[in-house]
Amino acid sequence: MTLSTALFIFAAQLLAYLVKGLIGFGNPLISAPILSMGLDNVVITPGTLLLDCPVNAWITWKNRHSFQWRKILPLLAANFCGVIPGTLLLRFSMPWVIKTVLGLVVVLLGLEMATRSLRPVKPDRKDRPWLRLAVSAFSGVCAGLFGINMFIVAYLQRTARDYSEFKGSMCFLFFGENAVRVVTYLVTDLFTGPVLLFALASVPAAVLAMGLAAWLGPRLEEEKLQKGAIVLFLLGGVSIIVKSVIFHT
Repeated sequence: MTLSTALFIFAAQLLAYLVKGLIGFGNPLISAPILSMGLDNVVITPGTLLLDCPVNAWITWKNRHSFQWRKILPLLAANFCGVIPGTLLLRFSMPWVIKTVLGLVVVLLGLEMATRSLRPVKPDRKDRPWLRLAVSAFSGVCAGLFGINMFIVAYLQRTARDYSEFKGSMCFLFFGENAVRVVTYLVTDLFTGPVLLFALASVPAAVLAMGLAAWLGPRLEEEKLQKGAIVLFLLGGVSIIVKSVIFHT
């Protein structure tokens, strides 16, 4: 790994984990499109996982009393079912095809997030268990392929009674999915030398970003932070679509 590549990884991960530290999620939506401009997802996705797993484990422990176990465990099982085919696609697909799909996923998520906000569940809202499971499984495919497990987060934002329930459920799902992906990636030999070097270059960026987020968080409005993150998601998704479709890289 060259010094310029290491600095590129550091800068992208610094921005991504700063967003995660400030709003609680979204780092893959920031880092994956940026890093895909110079690296393949077969390096980015497993490398980022090595950082996300301990971070999400810590957040999960802090919010362990907010879990809605009966609601979350079926979603977690469906999420697991999606991780395996997503991992196989990551292992065997052409890089430019993966990057094009990644750009579309990021743009769709950005548009979805831009058109709604977290709100309490309406008393008369009809629950659809099959829809929860389908969304969770598709979200697992995206997690295995891109490291982005955000479709189920979008669903939880729509259905959670309050932010406490949403945050606890989200963190538990992230941690469970991370653990399954670690095992799956080990079995499929995705933790290669370049992946480990990628993770090493990312660690100081993540640590610095979390420190900056802890300092900046109380000084910034959450609504403005989320709007700024959505803009970054959309710009990143569009840029990677253009690059991958035109140049096939």
